[in-house]
Amino acid sequence: AGVAFTAVYYSYVLGEVESRSQAAMAELRAENLRLQNLLAEANSQSSRLQADLRSLQTSIEEARREAQQLRARLETLDRQVSELGSQLSTTRGELDSLKNKVEQVKKVVELLENDRVLISWIRSGPPGEREGARDYWNETRALALRSDPNLALTVDKILASLDLYFDWLDKFPPLTGTSREEIVRWCPLYIDWLLTAPPGVNEYQDAINQFREEAMLVFIAHIDSLSNLLSQR
Repeated sequence: AGVAFTAVYYSYVLGEVESRSQAAMAELRAENLRLQNLLAEANSQSSRLQADLRSLQTSIEEARREAQQLRARLETLDRQVSELGSQLSTTRGELDSLKNKVEQVKKVVELLENDRVLISWIRSGPPGEREGARDYWNETRALALRSDPNLALTVDKILASLDLYFDWLDKFPPLTGTSREEIVRWCPLYIDWLLTAPPGVNEYQDAINQFREEAMLVFIAHIDSLSNLLSQR
């Protein structure tokens, strides 16, 4: 009876162990399946991450190339801006120089127009009587100031000697006739008139000749100035 009990007990124990072993195996298989699923999911996620990383690396490389292209383009634009700035500065300087030249030409042309009016005026010559001559030279002085103020100084000399000249001219002996006897009587009077000319009486005509020469020199100087301006580049 003891042997039978022992056999039954061991049989029970073995059955229990086998049952527990099978249960443990089932749990192990389930855990293994769960772990395999987790591993598959992890591998899948790793693959996605690697794909995302490759895509990100590709995007970074493209962004780097675009940045390099933009940097090169920026450097090119910067050089172009610098060159345009230099050209603009040069052009502005040339424009300022041209404006200055135009203003100078304009001034000289205005002087030449004043010269033309003055030369045309003095070609008519002064009247032969005192007050007419005075008015003529006062007008000449006003015209001379527009061409060259220094010319007015010479006109002042003319006006200063005008009265002395015409005082002497008023004493010119009149010739009353054209007969031989009348001319013979007039010649000593004329010679005496010449010999008794007051000192400085020639200054009037000398100053007139001086003024005409100076006016022509001023006119020539203004023409030369215009020619020099136009020949400049």
